[in-house]
Amino acid sequence: MDIENRKGTGIWGLLSLIMGIGGVFGHYLLNYLYMGPILQHEIAVGQECAVSVPIYFPMFANFGFIGGLLFVIAAIGFFQKKNWAYTFAILGNVISLKASFWPNIPIMEAGILAPGPWFGIFLPNLIFYFIFLRAMGKESWKKILLGLFGGMAFILNFINAIASTTRFMNHYTPYHVIVSQMFILVLAINMLASIAFGIFVIGLFVGKKLEWVRVTGLIGAVLSITGGFPLAIYSMFFFHVESAFSMFIVAPVISTVTMLLLLFPKLFEKLTEPRIVVLKTE
Repeated sequence: MDIENRKGTGIWGLLSLIMGIGGVFGHYLLNYLYMGPILQHEIAVGQECAVSVPIYFPMFANFGFIGGLLFVIAAIGFFQKKNWAYTFAILGNVISLKASFWPNIPIMEAGILAPGPWFGIFLPNLIFYFIFLRAMGKESWKKILLGLFGGMAFILNFINAIASTTRFMNHYTPYHVIVSQMFILVLAINMLASIAFGIFVIGLFVGKKLEWVRVTGLIGAVLSITGGFPLAIYSMFFFHVESAFSMFIVAPVISTVTMLLLLFPKLFEKLTEPRIVVLKTE
């Protein structure tokens, strides 16, 4: 990304600074305001998130801090017209999206607030994703939407991993290992799927060897299918006395759709072909 000769980098520096500072402050504020009430509610009604909230809320907040600080670094780069600013903005954006999605789930599940207040961080980052890649990155809508599918897989596979951890911790006993073993059995593979998709999304927009980016996405998809569908099927048809829909199914379905888009090299080349634009320089 040639930023040194581009106009408007100061605007992107200002926006990145706002996103960064706002993200860090927002995660501090929302954790301070809502983690206690959520934990009290989960304990009172005996829901599963009572175990995971004290662990995962701070963890996601730390992801948010990292994303915000990467945005601040990107802002410095934009103000100084450094080419690396684009990469740091992408990193900050992707990590911030991940950090601000899951915390909405337990707070809405508890009935404390809907929509979840973390959407106040997530939605600006989602808007930034589209505008930044289109205006600054000059990317095609096809490539942006492919990145969105990969990003959804990135977030949802991570949620599958932590949700299965929660289920395991709540239902494991030495005498009933069979009840909970599926949840811990696929934890690592779903986490690896999330990591692979995270690398895929970032590589899609800043990587130079797109074939390796495609392969990384395929690895993430295969991992998700291997770990996600058995987890979802077990949760829907075997874990409960009666069959019930499980949100575990969403991640492997999204991953399968993404895999179909990546499976054929010619299709992938079509989706990622450069957008032809005339850049205004100083």
